[in-house]
Amino acid sequence: MKAILYLLLFSTVLMHAHEHVDVGLDPSNPRRLYLLGPVFQEALYVPFGEPLSFYLPQFPGGWFACELTFTAEIEADPWIEIISVSGPTRGSFSFWEVGALGPTWSRETGWSLDQGNTASFPVIYLGETHQHGRAFTMDQPGTYSVTFRAVDADGVLTPSEEKIITFQALPPPRLSIRMENGQVVISFLSRLNLLYDLQISTDLTTGTWDSVVAGFIDGDGTVKETSLTLEHPRAFFRLVEFK
Repeated sequence: MKAILYLLLFSTVLMHAHEHVDVGLDPSNPRRLYLLGPVFQEALYVPFGEPLSFYLPQFPGGWFACELTFTAEIEADPWIEIISVSGPTRGSFSFWEVGALGPTWSRETGWSLDQGNTASFPVIYLGETHQHGRAFTMDQPGTYSVTFRAVDADGVLTPSEEKIITFQALPPPRLSIRMENGQVVISFLSRLNLLYDLQISTDLTTGTWDSVVAGFIDGDGTVKETSLTLEHPRAFFRLVEFK
């Protein structure tokens, strides 16, 4: 009987779905900017060589990443300033401009604006659309709290109130494997509201991966199991996680 070798690869890739933070004028004070949008983001690990999303095909991977788009449709020149970053010890939070192959700037956890070295980026509005293809990344798993505010580069409008967004950098789910009744059983703990594609390759030199099951596996926080019969002397598996 031939021995079957299974190599488990843990892979996480984002789809191009993303959320927006709107920069506008405060209804209670039209001379002051405001920020309106989500207060929580999940950052999934993107392996080296994998794209982050449809908008960031050049992303080199190797980071916990998410795309969060800042938009503005006002007669002003708004910029986003980072006020502070907190999170895991020795962790860092980074911003990537469109087309960047590395972080545009990074700030270690524990950094705040009063230490100097401003971290900021412009809010770009292009005709009838806004700027996509920017990313935020973390280099360690864990929970990061980042404080943002909007400022007017022309100095006409008052800066917005501070907005705290929590970024949860999630390590990839672990795959487990066992033999049961002559079949290979692969399982993992899914996460709520994420999608999964369990893939197989019999030759890594070709770079070809095929889905083990048709369609995506819906994540609901429970353990997912897939059973299959293999007729190959060696097989490689990876789990692709989508947001």
